[in-house]
Amino acid sequence: MRGRMRLGYPEYGRLHTVLMHAPSVELELVTPRSFREYLFGDAIDAEQFRKDHSQLIQVLRSEGVKVNLITELLRDQPGLLKEAENLPNLVYIRDTATVTRGGYILTRMKGSVRRGESRVVEAALCQLSIPAILKVKPPGTMEGGDLIFLDEDTLLVGVGNRTNWPAIQQFMRTSQCSHELRYLFVIPLPSRVLHLDGTMMPIDRDLLIVHEPAFRKPGSLFEAGGAKRKVDLLKFLRRRHVTLVEVTDYERQRKATNVIPLGARKVIAYNGNARVRRELLKNGVDLIEVEGSELIRGSGGPRCMTSTILRE
Repeated sequence: MRGRMRLGYPEYGRLHTVLMHAPSVELELVTPRSFREYLFGDAIDAEQFRKDHSQLIQVLRSEGVKVNLITELLRDQPGLLKEAENLPNLVYIRDTATVTRGGYILTRMKGSVRRGESRVVEAALCQLSIPAILKVKPPGTMEGGDLIFLDEDTLLVGVGNRTNWPAIQQFMRTSQCSHELRYLFVIPLPSRVLHLDGTMMPIDRDLLIVHEPAFRKPGSLFEAGGAKRKVDLLKFLRRRHVTLVEVTDYERQRKATNVIPLGARKVIAYNGNARVRRELLKNGVDLIEVEGSELIRGSGGPRCMTSTILRE
């Protein structure tokens, strides 16, 4: 890791533009017999799922966020739209790509049932004239739910179920990625945790939602101009005077950490998690709740359904 510029968009920066996929007939593939095959946590009511997702889009737009939809961007590419009709997980678009100031990182899904999603999202990003800075190759696997920018030059990466070390090494060998970071913090995740954003989320420079038991093992901190060292993430955050709003294991499973920050101390979250809501309100957070009873069945939270294109 050398040099330092600004690579990332901090999660708490003002959200301007996202990429989303409004699910259609592909949700009919997720049945009581097939939901595990498609990596969903349960069967779904497809009609209600689409209604709840549409509500999320409406809330984002009402907050001034520009929402680019896959179906609109690729209207002249019917072949790719046909492919999307076989990809029910495409709705959780966060995992497919992470957009930075310099371009996008095209990830590579762990599950083969999701591999076709990257091709569709890559075409959409091309329509938005965003260049690629890294396309993860085998044996690397990486999913966007494991990438969180703590600030402009500090990237947290969870390694575990979905993201592995070969992908992280590819990232570190990509000059535009490594040269424009001050810190790369690789965090080992427990086996029960799907993605890093299922355990934590910054919602302001000095405020973060976190499930502390997920971070019992030290992480590997790579600093520009320095060697790798083992560091406890929570101590790292507290040294930065970050207030931690803690969630229980049950609240974590109910996606209490998987929120969409709209700007400093303003977030979109699934309804429920009343105790966490009270704690956020105590810390001055403006909380917008959406219905998540069907959306959560695919094991994804609100953040999972947006891929950030531009933040302040």
